[in-house]
Amino acid sequence: MIITLAQVKTLLQISGATYDSLISALIPEAEAKYLQIRGIPFTRVKGDITASDSTVSNITFYGTNNAVFIDRMEYLYSAAQSIDSYVTDVDADNNTVELYDASSTTATDVLFTVYPQGAKMAAAKIIGYLMNKNSQNGMMSESIGSYSYSKGADSNAYGIPNDIVQSIKRFINC
Repeated sequence: MIITLAQVKTLLQISGATYDSLISALIPEAEAKYLQIRGIPFTRVKGDITASDSTVSNITFYGTNNAVFIDRMEYLYSAAQSIDSYVTDVDADNNTVELYDASSTTATDVLFTVYPQGAKMAAAKIIGYLMNKNSQNGMMSESIGSYSYSKGADSNAYGIPNDIVQSIKRFINC
């Protein structure tokens, strides 16, 4: 998954369990919105992992034998192996990547989803926006004493603020 409940709560500085159900429900929605904006699927790769080692070896595109190029600061996610870790180094010659965290298991042909750098923050912002949008009931501006807040209408087809859309689109290389 693009982001976990704990990661959303950390990034949005939410404590307690009051919003856990809402956040959990919004995580797949945020990933779907991210994919809609991105317009291309996330890269999926296979690789081998070894317990207590942070190297993923024999990286191949899922379903082919071609080596895939992965950038530093992207992150690999595998639900089956409980891996959600940033790429710290890429060795294209040896077809390996180093992860920030070591694996806790040994396995071959592990299927990973490769999420681009900044994806967790963008997903958290989407979730935060959707949480706040639901609580504001369409409010566009408010004034309390000398404090004034105003927001413009969403001016894109995705229904979220343009800064979030641009933070996703800036990593698309097609």
